[in-house]
Amino acid sequence: MIGEKIFSNLIVKLIVAWAFCFLTEFVIAQKSVKAPVKFDFEGAVTNPWNSVGNGINLTNTVVYQGKQSLEVAYATSAECLFIVEPNSTYRVSAWVKTASGSDQILLNVKGLAENNISQASALTDWTLLQKEFNVGDGQVKAIVEIENPDNPARNSVWVDDLQIERVGDFKSIKVAGIKPLPLRIPKNDQGIEAQPNSKLDWFLDAKFGMFIHWGIYAGPARGEWMMQNTGMSPEEYRKLAYPSSGDEYFAADKYDPNEWAQLAKDAGMKYMSLTTMHHDGYALFESKYMDAFTSKQTHNRDLVKEYVDACRSHGLKVGIYKTLINWRYPGYYDVTGTDCKPNKFGYTTDIAHKENARLMKEELYCQVKELMTKYGKIDQIFWDGGWLAQQGSDADGAYFWESGKYLDPNNQWPVNPYFQDKDEVNGKPLGLMGIIRKYQPDVLVNPRCGWYGDYKSEEGGAAVTGPIRSEEVFEKCMSIAGAWGYSPAMEDSTKIRTVDQLKKMLSDCVIRNVTLLLNVGPDRHGQIPRPVANVLRSTGKWLEQVGDAVYGTRGGPWNPRDGQYGFTQKDNTIYVYLLTDFKGDTFTLPSVNKGQKVVRAYMVDSKKSVKTAQNRNREITLSGFDRTDKVVSIIAVELNTKVMADR
Repeated sequence: MIGEKIFSNLIVKLIVAWAFCFLTEFVIAQKSVKAPVKFDFEGAVTNPWNSVGNGINLTNTVVYQGKQSLEVAYATSAECLFIVEPNSTYRVSAWVKTASGSDQILLNVKGLAENNISQASALTDWTLLQKEFNVGDGQVKAIVEIENPDNPARNSVWVDDLQIERVGDFKSIKVAGIKPLPLRIPKNDQGIEAQPNSKLDWFLDAKFGMFIHWGIYAGPARGEWMMQNTGMSPEEYRKLAYPSSGDEYFAADKYDPNEWAQLAKDAGMKYMSLTTMHHDGYALFESKYMDAFTSKQTHNRDLVKEYVDACRSHGLKVGIYKTLINWRYPGYYDVTGTDCKPNKFGYTTDIAHKENARLMKEELYCQVKELMTKYGKIDQIFWDGGWLAQQGSDADGAYFWESGKYLDPNNQWPVNPYFQDKDEVNGKPLGLMGIIRKYQPDVLVNPRCGWYGDYKSEEGGAAVTGPIRSEEVFEKCMSIAGAWGYSPAMEDSTKIRTVDQLKKMLSDCVIRNVTLLLNVGPDRHGQIPRPVANVLRSTGKWLEQVGDAVYGTRGGPWNPRDGQYGFTQKDNTIYVYLLTDFKGDTFTLPSVNKGQKVVRAYMVDSKKSVKTAQNRNREITLSGFDRTDKVVSIIAVELNTKVMADR
């Protein structure tokens, strides 16, 4: 009787499970949309788009074209399941917009394993995101996601005219042996050649750096966009640099960049990047420009010099962040003086704004030369804010900033000859990148000034997904908390990223050949909050154990699978990263090259041996490995020859 009852209960459970699966598939099928399709969001309901998070809705207040768009609340994703054809290439595109330049919107395609893609924008103007993705053999469903990561201002993002269409055939190729990845080919843009691959080696070797957003905004502790978000006048904002502003005073009285540099080393970081000036126009360095607003004026200190000296004394590469824009100049919103763009400061069209914009540009040229000539060798520049009036793209603003090698003598916003720098060979006045290359020939530069860039950026806290980046060098930049500048949340260990989250993000980066630049926000005194420092030091202890699989490696030799596994390689060793979603107790690597054999395999952190078996197809199966660390377990597989043949 007991046996019959157990059997009966088992049958009931199986029926329930089958019914659940059937109903789930039915619901999914009911909510699926077959590609190709276009969404103009002009209907009465958001279906078939589903909300994961705080909610989505149709709005008629922020629209690209037509009468409505889809609004996605902060910390929310809008998802739609599409039926697609196997062995096909599709293109997904959408017009997107953010509320603030410190926000981000992502267009993702998920559910396709190694064929997943992601593309992001942080622009406040309507911007077209467009990318192709492949659908492999047997794959029939893809999830398109509009993601609005958590942001401190709790801003929405918007999407309009999203479409997905088939554009060609795709044939999945089974990996047979270790094939070299496509090489990055340096490009020439506006008369400036991108750095050769050899000059990016240190950057790819480093893997991990510290980003530091610090300035007057640390006093009010409402984010680095506080001045713009509140429409605070330059005169009122300036008061925050003096003791009369009380608890919002940017004191810098405990600023010791040697402590920052030591923390970066403890965290396993190899370079740093400091915001020498953010969009508020406050420079942390001495400047001779007549209208500059600097720490030398307010604190009688060159804070950048102290920072650069600390980096070098701790053996860290020196990076600097420099914005192009400056909210202290009304002309930023009205460069022609005939068409003032929307802004929170109350500025309206004024012909005088054209000259005001020219002065803003002139200050930039003066200060760029100062940064390039007063502080010794600079290893990395993080440009920001190339877009005008916070609209369009950085490239759209290049005509104004003159981002390339030379200045145009017919440009409507000329730089005073006193602040120009000239080519020593032909005497021509230099543009922004001309100045950079003249004084810092080895420096690595991102694309945010309107020039193509030596490396590319992926910004924000969203996961790094998809294939290895080999044809371009990428840096992922994100903050350890929701904001970039200091906020009270950084004092709360429950509101910052955990060690496990950083381990996962760093792993997702290195297996794709991406370097991670992690931001911290020191307080108004100049101290990095204790909870942040604790997480960084704990991350550093983990890196002390697994550093061989991180530093100096390159992603590959095979593409990762999102959330499950990936690889790095160096010399004769392949490092296998087993991630959270990998559940097996064995793992089989694709086939290695003819003549390559396993010498040994072991856990990178504990050095415990791992069992191996290699079949006639040269595939290597690993077993008996330790998954105590469920977030990321790393296995070293040593071969008898170099993993990648020399080119």
